[in-house]
Amino acid sequence: MPRCAPLYSNATGERLPRTHVSLSESSLFLTFPDGRWHDVALHGCRFRVRDATYRQRFVRHLMIYRGRHEPSTGQVDLITPPDEGSIAPRAVRLPGVSEGAAVIETAVWEALADWLSRGGRVAGRTIAELARLSCIATPQFAVTLGAVAARVAAELNWEKCGPMRGSGGIHNPLRPLEDAARRSPRAADALRAAMTARATQRYRRRSC
Repeated sequence: MPRCAPLYSNATGERLPRTHVSLSESSLFLTFPDGRWHDVALHGCRFRVRDATYRQRFVRHLMIYRGRHEPSTGQVDLITPPDEGSIAPRAVRLPGVSEGAAVIETAVWEALADWLSRGGRVAGRTIAELARLSCIATPQFAVTLGAVAARVAAELNWEKCGPMRGSGGIHNPLRPLEDAARRSPRAADALRAAMTARATQRYRRRSC
């Protein structure tokens, strides 16, 4: 009896190497598994988010490119891990992704897609959102995010307790950043910056 080819023989279940992502306010830095690196200037870039397939697995696809149309020169393709996606039936009509796409962790992909979709701005973000961003930030950007988190926490304390608050402090509002700091060195940098900014705020109030 002849042997049949296995169904979905190209559907990868093995864990693929991840690309490391670092985000600054205006640039994206990628370090590939083979040691190569690439930086992407985000100012003036366009992006697109879509569902796609990679090696017959469902993935989320983020394209960053320049010009009016994609694909274009210098396009960067970032996808969620295909080894974590379900198998895509052959009947599903979704665009495929090139083999050169960079695989990044799902949480990193979501934080980056959110950053781009909101215009690369930190204003108006919650402390939880700032904490998520700090996990993929460069050291310098993490410090900036921590300072912003301190201002947001101070505003929350003011709204809750008023100007005569006592021991309420910043710790409770900063809980999302504290949790992130336990698993991310960059979030820990942001937390230290937030605590330093809070101490400065208290000193200025006492000096007035």
